[in-house]
Amino acid sequence: MSTTWKPHPYQLHAAQHALNNPGAALFLEPGLGKTAISLAVVSVLKRERVTKGVLVIAPLRVCFSVWPKEGQKWAEFNALSVGVLHDDIGQKKAKTLREKHDVYVINPDGLKWLAAELKVLGSMPFDMLIVDESTKFKHASTARFKLLKTMLPKFKRRLLLTGTPAANNLQDLFGQVYLIDNGARLGKFITHFRRTYFDEERHWMGFSIWHPRDDTAIKIEERVRDVCMYMRAEDLLTMPKRFDNRISVTLPADVQRVYAKVESDFYADLGTDSINAAHAATAGMKLRQIVGGQVYTDDRVAHLHTVKLDALADLIEEQSGQPILVAVAFKHEAEAIRAMLARDFKIDAPYLGGGISATKSDQIAAQFNAGTLPVLLAHPASVAHGLNLQAAAKAVCWFTLTWNLEEYDQLNRRVYRQGQQHTVVIHHIIADGTIDEVVYAALVAKDKTQRNLLDALKLHAEKSTLESTT
Repeated sequence: MSTTWKPHPYQLHAAQHALNNPGAALFLEPGLGKTAISLAVVSVLKRERVTKGVLVIAPLRVCFSVWPKEGQKWAEFNALSVGVLHDDIGQKKAKTLREKHDVYVINPDGLKWLAAELKVLGSMPFDMLIVDESTKFKHASTARFKLLKTMLPKFKRRLLLTGTPAANNLQDLFGQVYLIDNGARLGKFITHFRRTYFDEERHWMGFSIWHPRDDTAIKIEERVRDVCMYMRAEDLLTMPKRFDNRISVTLPADVQRVYAKVESDFYADLGTDSINAAHAATAGMKLRQIVGGQVYTDDRVAHLHTVKLDALADLIEEQSGQPILVAVAFKHEAEAIRAMLARDFKIDAPYLGGGISATKSDQIAAQFNAGTLPVLLAHPASVAHGLNLQAAAKAVCWFTLTWNLEEYDQLNRRVYRQGQQHTVVIHHIIADGTIDEVVYAALVAKDKTQRNLLDALKLHAEKSTLESTT
């Protein structure tokens, strides 16, 4: 049964921003209802006959679990027909494309198929583009960006949605903003954009590192403020408190020696086996594995220690059955944790990683939200978008951190989001004096850079709202 949509004032403000700007971006933190806002915009445009149809590009899980269900959830949007352009053999999606729908949803990997199919059709059933989680197009050099770029002239309206537009670097904004203005604000070429706003550091291996200048965030904000709106949950909703907790552990002396050897020489002898790293990037991954307790060698997974497993076991015991979401970086970590939970707590903890269908994920999420699953393991890339896990859980634990701020923030927001009624604690199991500390420091630095930009956009939006009401 559908529910009446009663929008918050900020949702109406966001919808108006999208209606006022044929090219617009809504940088809304998870939980603020960006899909419902978008459907409201589409409803108005369809009613006024401004648009004939909408193409939504979204992560696969969001295609199946969010857009169709949001349309069914709210009575105001029931009349909108949503067709999902995805299936294994291609026949169903080809049929869906030829049917009459108001909204067509596809994941980025389907764009190549779509471009070819549209050539066969000779026309497009949509003239508005919504890119849900627009950071999927932050790199202008990727094939998916170049393909979408060729299609842009056919869309007379474009809307970007994400909560983390510049999670890892301010350069991430270039490709996203280009999608809504064809380069009018930040330029048509990434090289020109970099040289305008960043300083180049030439690396001895031949590539360049681009560092933002002190005024880069301010200058970029000035260029995009008219089309980009940012809203933060804490400013708009009565949110419970969130605390970050560091659980410090120390590696055993023998493991610390192995760690130091891989760090310095990219190699360590384990007696019957060895750890080899071809270059610094591989070494960094191996170091994260060593810290976690298990590491891939040439032939197998070598078990080195249980320090983090022991710390997690203590945390699970403290939870006393209260659901907790545990983030892992490697499949072998999930296997080791699941074995520990089965042995020590008689818990059969599911793992949301690659290869899990949207239907299965939804089933697991429903159990977790019902409080019947005390522990849920997840790879951050697999649950970063499209899952709400706040109904019963009030804790997240990072067994191994990710370098990616977007994944880090989005996973935390599966639990700390609108609808959460309790204080949320984000636990981080960090091995002292290791790469764990480096990764955590990098996440903090990236978050500060992004927040400086987004806070400036928020202040501009607040000023504009004040001026419009006086």
